[in-house]
Amino acid sequence: MATKKKAKRHKRKRLHLYLLNDDTNSVEYVVNLLMYLCSHNAFQAEQCALITHTVGRCHIYSSLNGMEIMVIYETLLKSGLNVELKDK
Repeated sequence: MATKKKAKRHKRKRLHLYLLNDDTNSVEYVVNLLMYLCSHNAFQAEQCALITHTVGRCHIYSSLNGMEIMVIYETLLKSGLNVELKDK
């Protein structure tokens, strides 16, 4: 009797992007960037900005697509925001 071998699937890791607190950018500026780059609505963007201000960091985006999240990450960095990229 032949045994079946299960093909191993390469599980891609989800990448997570976090906004870190800074005291240089206005809340309005951060909100506008989150709406434009991360497709947040106004309420989501405001909540993320407020959470970041009070807690120190906030999860703002996640994706399995490495190229997509890297573009957002680099654009936020170039825009003057402090962001952190993690895989879990």
